[in-house]
Order: sequence, then structure tokens, then C-alpha cells
Amino acid sequence: MIPDLFELLLRSDNLPPDGTVIVFHEASARPEYGLSTRDRQSWVPPRGTDRKALLDPLRTIDRAYRDRALMPPNVFIGIDVPNKRAWFGRSFHANPTGPFLDATTLQPIPEILTGPPARLAPKAQIFHPHHVPDLKADLSTPGDGPEEAFLLHEELMQLAVDSLDSDEPLDPLPVHLNGLWIFARPVIMHRPDGTERHVRAVWFRQGEAMWRMRAFAAGVGREPKEVGAPLSGRLPFVPVWDQSRPEQKLVAAVWALMSQGNVTESSRVRHDGTPPGAISDPADLTIVRVKAGTKHAKVYRHDDPSFSTDRPAWSVRGHWRRQPYPSLGRDDAGNVITKMKWIASYTKGDQQRPESPEKVIIVRP
Repeated sequence: MIPDLFELLLRSDNLPPDGTVIVFHEASARPEYGLSTRDRQSWVPPRGTDRKALLDPLRTIDRAYRDRALMPPNVFIGIDVPNKRAWFGRSFHANPTGPFLDATTLQPIPEILTGPPARLAPKAQIFHPHHVPDLKADLSTPGDGPEEAFLLHEELMQLAVDSLDSDEPLDPLPVHLNGLWIFARPVIMHRPDGTERHVRAVWFRQGEAMWRMRAFAAGVGREPKEVGAPLSGRLPFVPVWDQSRPEQKLVAAVWALMSQGNVTESSRVRHDGTPPGAISDPADLTIVRVKAGTKHAKVYRHDDPSFSTDRPAWSVRGHWRRQPYPSLGRDDAGNVITKMKWIASYTKGDQQRPESPEKVIIVRP
């Protein structure tokens, strides 16, 4: 009944402030069937939302108990309309811990787990364009292989890793349906058991109904090794945002950064690392890096004239923000459609302050 309840609530133009409605049957309450907010305040549907239609599914289920002279169990169904999330239980919880379901598909939504963030391997080998063909060939078979390879510059990887600190779930569209995503510097990711794996490449492919993802460790001149379990799911691709799927989180962050304007730039090269001589030449590799001349380049791109490690006053880290886009219209609930936007690092305070006096170190005999 949850998808039907969600559809009914989606049409309401006056949901509780947090957008969550609890549909319940409670034997000790009067009335037994009702609608409430998270803080257990009674919620009266506005005109256009049928209260009877929201409660009748519970009554229908309970009728089987009453026909056998049994007391139906207590049931509390929470539906978070803005986030399309639902949960249920035999008792009321204002802040449930899960399990949660997608309110439209009833697919489980894994719990977001906390743990050490991903980080770049500081002393690992750096992959350059001429290293890519061997890796791509090692992962391919005569009848199967990535259609295109992407080499992600180490400074872009640092930006992507930094964007994961907030653990803000993203829902980006895949940039390529059968692509090999190679990290110029491997990323150290953490398993739920506390151990680490160094991921150099992720192969994402998408079919008509399913998507699949595999992660690999690799070095120059060494055969790649698959790390972690292969991941898969039904379309559309929605990255699972927990500690057990770090490669999904990282690739989702890269795609979100690439699809946002004024963050990344790409160039295409041949197998040998040289630019294509003509538009018709096949380009087997796309190099992606932080776009020059932007606020992001000032923080991450070492060859940009604006790059500086001198940070007067104090620096605010880059972060994701849910940005309203009125030009995209409104959703079914009448709210302005939003998209996640990466905000570059910036400096607050007096940027013209004088430099700190030189520190003097006194060594005592």
C-alpha cells in the first residue's frame, strides 16, 4: 500500500513542515486509525487529499483479523514525501533508524554508514595517458571491453575525494554507458571490516535493464587485480551511499562534478597520448581535469596562475549545496526542482591583513 499512499500524499499542497506523514492503526488510541506528524500531532489533510483513501488500506488489512475475532496489530507507516522514503513498524518512532524503503518502488534504501573518508594514495605511481592502453587491454576480451577510457587527473580526484567529506547523497546520470574510469593516482577506500583497498580504476557499464560496476587495483606494468565484490542493480542507476560501496560514491561525485558547468574540462587523445589529427580520428582516451581559470583551479590545479597555498584569514572548504533551479520547473508537489551543486572553496575575513611576523625559534643549550 505504500506506493499508493505516497501518490496520494504527493498531491497534497499542505504537508507538515518536514514533509513526513505517519499513517497508523493503534489499538489504544481514539480514534484507532489516524494521521499524524513526526511529533505525534494530529494531521488533517487539506482539501484535495482524501483522508478516507489514506486510511482505508489499513482497515482492509485489519478486517481479516476482526473477522476471526482477533485484535489487529499496531501499525505505523511513515512516509517522507520530499525524500521519497518510507518505513513501518509496530510502534511509533519519531526518528527511526530503518530499514527504509523507496516509497515508489519499495526497494530497500541502505543505511548510511560512517567511517574514515576515502583519500588519495600519496606515494603511489601516477598514471599518464600512455599507461592507459595496457590497462584497458588487460581488462578487455575479444568480444567485450570498455568502449571508452577516461583518465581522471590527480587534482580532479582530490576535488572528488574532498566532496565526499559531507557524505551528501548524489543522484547523477552516468556520463558514459560503458566506460573505464581510471584514476591518475589510486584512491584508498575502506572496507566495512576496517581494512583498506587501493582502487585505480572502475569499469561501469549499463544495459537495457541493469547496470554493473567493477573496481580494480593496478600499477605500471602490473596486471590489474579486481578488488571488492562486483556491484550491480536495476536502472536507473542510484549510488548506494554507504561505507560498503565507496567506488559508487566516488564515481557518482565525479559524474556530478563533470555534469556541472565551470568545474571540469576534457581533452581527447589517441592511444599513444597524442591529440587526434582530425575530427574523424578515433580517440580512445578522454583526459578530465579541473577547469583552468576557475575558483576550483585556484585551490586544486597546481599549474594554474591563480593557484596559491597562501590562505590569509580563514578558508571555507568546498561543499555540496542543494540549489533551486526555477528554470527546470516544479515537481509533482509544486516545489521548485533542485540539483546538487558543488561550491568551490573560498576565503572569509580580511584578505589584505599584514603577514604574520616571522617566527623565531630559540634553541636552549
